[in-house]
Amino acid sequence: MELASAKSSFLSAWQLAWAKLSWATSLILPKAAAIYTVGIYFSTPQCWLFTLYLLFCEDVLIRLLVAGYLAWIFVGPGRDAAKNVTWRPYMRRWGLWNYLAAYFRAELVKTAELDPSKSYLFGVHPHGVLTMASWINFSTESTGFSDKFPGIEMHVGTLNWNFVTPIAREFLLMHGACDVTRDTLCALLSRPGRAVMVAIGGAAEALHAFPGTYDLVLAKRKGFVKVAMMTGASLVPVLCFGENEVMTTVKVEHGSFTHKLQRFLKGIVGFTIPVCYGRGLFGIRYGILPNPVRHVTVVGAPIDIPKFTGDLHSEEGQAAVNRAHAKYIAALQALWEQHKDQYAKQRRSSLHIIE
Repeated sequence: MELASAKSSFLSAWQLAWAKLSWATSLILPKAAAIYTVGIYFSTPQCWLFTLYLLFCEDVLIRLLVAGYLAWIFVGPGRDAAKNVTWRPYMRRWGLWNYLAAYFRAELVKTAELDPSKSYLFGVHPHGVLTMASWINFSTESTGFSDKFPGIEMHVGTLNWNFVTPIAREFLLMHGACDVTRDTLCALLSRPGRAVMVAIGGAAEALHAFPGTYDLVLAKRKGFVKVAMMTGASLVPVLCFGENEVMTTVKVEHGSFTHKLQRFLKGIVGFTIPVCYGRGLFGIRYGILPNPVRHVTVVGAPIDIPKFTGDLHSEEGQAAVNRAHAKYIAALQALWEQHKDQYAKQRRSSLHIIE
């Protein structure tokens, strides 16, 4: 009896300890994953500083290895890695991303099937400050992209600058990322069963990422439509509800020094960072921890775009581009009307195409 009682007490203590550990893990790991992901967006300077430190360190062997690595990136076969996407995306199923999805209560909503015999260009809106929904849903499998769209190989398009940044490039390549040059997009989308996600509004739209708003930079963005027409890929409109609430953005006065600095950085490096803040830790009000808002990403029905074999710069070509662009905008607006009352209840304004 005493042995049975001791065994029962031990099991109860173990179950209590396990429950406490699970509870602590459920609180800590999602926040850790969110902070880690934010750090990725600001990792370029650190990667370069670390690489330069190794390049000029005292150990000759390390210096030679780093020099060879840089040569491989800039003039060797490594420079085409983001175009050929030959790396296996081992990190798409990394367990940490499940905690990131849990932090945002992220959900990927499918509204239509995708035929694996076709290729697809996903247009994501809005860009937001960090394109967090794009990372969660399309760079990782934390919301089940491959299960929802079987037979579709997803690649997230990002700036070419990221693929000449040491260390960071390997991290992106292991998530299946590619650059957003026209040659790369055309090469990928010419093969059936592949999809590329592009945040259409880009850095310009990030400056309009205010909570509760859905202001899109889209009116003059027609390059993605041209790529679809050149390859015959279908366009897929995507709305990310909650993206503009990830960070709290501060409105910058037009023409101010900060505004000019943002425009300057965008012109030099291709992106810029809005003045924004998140939550702090340990009782601090402001910090880099993203706001734990619910993320719902709705994938619309594909829009078939006939392949155009003529000159896109001709009058006929331009007319065809404008028709396809208008068709895409109409589908995006219809997607908004269908889901806004369910997923954007706290909106301050409707969907607006501002540029």
